Amino acid sequence: MRRHVLPLLIAATLFAAGCSDTSSTPKTAPQPTAVSGTVSILGNAPLEGQGELKIELVDVSKQPNAVVTSKTTPVSTLPAQFNLPFATTSIDANDLYVLNASLKDSQRSFVAPIQYPVLTDGNGSQVAVQLKPLPTPSETAMDGFDAIKARLGALKYSNGDQSEVGLSRGWQIFRDQSGHVVFVRELADAGSKGFTTTEMAYRDDKPWVVVQSVAPRRGQKPNLVERAGWDATGALVLRERLVGAHKSPLSDADAKALYDEAKAMLAKAGK
Repeated sequence: MRRHVLPLLIAATLFAAGCSDTSSTPKTAPQPTAVSGTVSILGNAPLEGQGELKIELVDVSKQPNAVVTSKTTPVSTLPAQFNLPFATTSIDANDLYVLNASLKDSQRSFVAPIQYPVLTDGNGSQVAVQLKPLPTPSETAMDGFDAIKARLGALKYSNGDQSEVGLSRGWQIFRDQSGHVVFVRELADAGSKGFTTTEMAYRDDKPWVVVQSVAPRRGQKPNLVERAGWDATGALVLRERLVGAHKSPLSDADAKALYDEAKAMLAKAGK
């Protein structure tokens, strides 16, 4: 009887090994049907009200790049979750795909400074997108104003003055190398009625940004500051009124008054 035990044990072992080989066959992972993740903002620029988040899945192997699918959703807080479904039949394993994202609120646009590869070439279907805030039109206007002020010392200038009862005015007119007026600083002293400083920046011979400060007297801190600025089309993009620490929008009438004042000074200076 013992002679038959060993062959039976060997046969059982071989059968078990065959079964284990079958069960170890690798399984194919399920193919993703959506790109998902989070969107956040670089820096400290908060959302102004509700924004619109646009997500695109783009095939960058094609020329021009082909948008596979896109989605726009409202966003009120960040970081925000997103989920972008796509048809698996629209994905070519040999192509390269990226996720593009952009966000726009009432004041500012946010864009992704880099592209986010997804799906193919070893990339996954989940990404953490970081968006960079772009300057608002009003910030762009003030940046241009400050840039001109920073180089006034290198510009040619001329002086002018005008006096009348209870009011004396003096101004400096700065010109670029072509002789065009790019900046004017005007001081108006009305004694006990106040001291006004008006700084006017010009672009393409048109008023660009005007900042007017009113103080109780010469040498004192302004208690009123008004700022107005216009883009290349003449649209009002900067409208700000500061009374002490309180900020409010500048009215259309006050913005027009600053524009007309800057235009009159330009006519007085001559182009």
